[in-house]
Amino acid sequence: MTSTGVLEAARQFACEGRLTGARRLSGGHIHASYHVRAEGAAAPGYLLQRLNTRVFREPLRLMENVARVTRHVEAGLRAAGVAHVHRRVLHVVPTRDGRLAWPQEAPARAAGGEACEAAWWRMFEFIDGTTTHLVARDAPQAEQVARAFGEFQARLSDLPPPPLHETIAGFHDTKAHLEQLRRAAEADLLGRARQCRAELAQIERHAELAGALGGAGGGQALPRRVVHNDAKISNVLFDAVDGSALCIVDLDTVMPGLALHDFGDMVRSMAAPAGEDETDLARVAVRPDHLEALRRGYLAAASDFLSDAERELLPLAGPVIAFEQAARFLADHLAGDVYYHTARPLQNLERARNQLALLESLLRAPWPV
Repeated sequence: MTSTGVLEAARQFACEGRLTGARRLSGGHIHASYHVRAEGAAAPGYLLQRLNTRVFREPLRLMENVARVTRHVEAGLRAAGVAHVHRRVLHVVPTRDGRLAWPQEAPARAAGGEACEAAWWRMFEFIDGTTTHLVARDAPQAEQVARAFGEFQARLSDLPPPPLHETIAGFHDTKAHLEQLRRAAEADLLGRARQCRAELAQIERHAELAGALGGAGGGQALPRRVVHNDAKISNVLFDAVDGSALCIVDLDTVMPGLALHDFGDMVRSMAAPAGEDETDLARVAVRPDHLEALRRGYLAAASDFLSDAERELLPLAGPVIAFEQAARFLADHLAGDVYYHTARPLQNLERARNQLALLESLLRAPWPV
């Protein structure tokens, strides 16, 4: 999209100062993001995003969630006397007529003749002087991230009714993801099941994990809480000078869920030195010091609100999420790579193998005491 078009969208929002330019930001796989510069504004510019309505089909409900969450977190930070609150939580910029998002009118027809949908835009104040990371460089940084997400959950533990909207149905429904894999293997539309029999068998050997977080203590269900649902280091802004964790971002999946899903996501993404695209499975092994750092950081912030059942199941959170992600990658491979973008043949199968290697490593690793 041209800079002129981006600035036209930006001018629909209640910005301060004169908008002077826009730069497309790299990173992020869902929305198109731009840093909009402004002269004479108190904020160091604005973050403008064109929402992906194929993933998030109800933009206004999504933004109602984001607005409620950010306002509640901000109020808690101010009540606690936290300094520099404008750098510790996202601040939604409304449209000039007070809405949370702007629907850009679509042309009647696209070039190919098909009908077009309106584009939805939203804006936040830009948080300057920050950086992000894709992997934790060391155990202390992993501990910081775990503490930050634990504090995020704690600040939202008293969010008043009504419940937040469910922005993606069944996002962490591990049983449903397992059943989807089984259906994909049975249908075998592309004849790929033969090449991943070992992986399918490995999944079935651990099928009990699909229900492992469904209850504890005689079947008691775990409490539903407001959680992030995509708790990984790349969704934390760090101060560019002192390296401290500042702000949790990417709030689109914040909705009711299990606190242990967030902890499991952190274990899945930070316990091993290699990411999910690593093909050298020898590198996909748990680092005990990172696992201990994640446990310590999370409990330092979340200990006061976690139930006994949640504490009991904390060691299984990482294996469950690794299992779930392996099933999702494998199902997508069998279906023809329709959900996860791939840059090479068999990449989703390789990702599934990666997550299965991580799962086995997590199951072998002693839980830190």
